[in-house]
Amino acid sequence: MAMEEGERRVQLVARGATIGRAVDVAEVCRRRNGIIAQGLPSEVIIGNIACSSETIEQEGQRTRVVSVLTIELDGLGDVPAKEEE
Repeated sequence: MAMEEGERRVQLVARGATIGRAVDVAEVCRRRNGIIAQGLPSEVIIGNIACSSETIEQEGQRTRVVSVLTIELDGLGDVPAKEEE
């Protein structure tokens, strides 16, 4: 995971039907719930959120316009040390 490797800003990008899942992932990270919290800094803040659309040309089919959501997550503090099993 990027935050475990020292990166403190992560960008989630979702298109079309996966937008709802990206929002759920951002909230799980912000709340530090579940097993994912082990690899996150002590605080995760939802930063900039941007909505846009992209035109996708599919071979042999018509052109489609797809919604795109970008969510920035900013990690503050240190990542907890991994516990050995």
